[in-house]
Amino acid sequence: MLESVLRKMVSVATIFIGIGYILPSIATVIMLTYFSSQYPIESVENISGFSGIIILIVASILLLTLGVFIVFGGLGYFVGNVSQKIMFVGIMMSSFYLLCLATGSVLILQEVKWPALLLIATAILVVASATVYMIPSFRLKFVSCLLGIFSGIFLTTATLNSRILDLVFNWNIPFPGPFMSMAILEGLTIILASITALVYAILGNGEKPIIRVFLSMVALVYGIGVFVGSLVLSLNFLNLVWKAPWELALHGQPYWVLNTVIFWAASLGMLVIGGILLILSACMGFILATKQFSQL
Repeated sequence: MLESVLRKMVSVATIFIGIGYILPSIATVIMLTYFSSQYPIESVENISGFSGIIILIVASILLLTLGVFIVFGGLGYFVGNVSQKIMFVGIMMSSFYLLCLATGSVLILQEVKWPALLLIATAILVVASATVYMIPSFRLKFVSCLLGIFSGIFLTTATLNSRILDLVFNWNIPFPGPFMSMAILEGLTIILASITALVYAILGNGEKPIIRVFLSMVALVYGIGVFVGSLVLSLNFLNLVWKAPWELALHGQPYWVLNTVIFWAASLGMLVIGGILLILSACMGFILATKQFSQL
């Protein structure tokens, strides 16, 4: 009974998070397109900045598409049929997304800074980790785990030292990590997920309590990160709209821009709900693991 409820809750949380990537990405594309029009094609610098924004638009479309894959993954998990192909394609898409973010920031800044290089390294390591893990060899799975840990460290370091969207909007608000979660917890999630994948490769049974504990830890860390990160960003957007009549960030902007920011803030509520459900799922997973340990 408890396992059935847990499966349904995780599925619903995954669907909410997927939608939480889709809707804000739509708002991001609209706003980036609007800001790209602020770059008159009169100089090499403006052309570079315009190109950087176009690459960020591509990145937002990739995140939107990733959200669609996450929704299908959640629906598949609900009926007990999770496709590894969907998971692998989702990982590849996440890597291309990070590459686009890095490339866009380089073009906007017109110089290569070390956070962009770390993002590129993260994308490469994530692809390498997922690819190596698919090979039926324990030694290579261990290597895959190490690559995943390094990618989490690189991602955290890069996102803590570079707010890519703020390069365009210059709103001076704390944008979260690339995946709408707190930067530190985003990297920690990747690290824990890599360790969990290694433990799963060793034990080979997802129903064992120790694996359930690791999975619950991943869900808890990411759930907290996405809940706090998206909630803080949403409140900051609403604060910008409220101060629009007298502060420069949105002062003098057309009403449709303000409405888009409001939609952006509201759509982040899907991630907030998904984060809460993940936290509850993690707590339920710990309870179920405790019961399983007591029966050993």
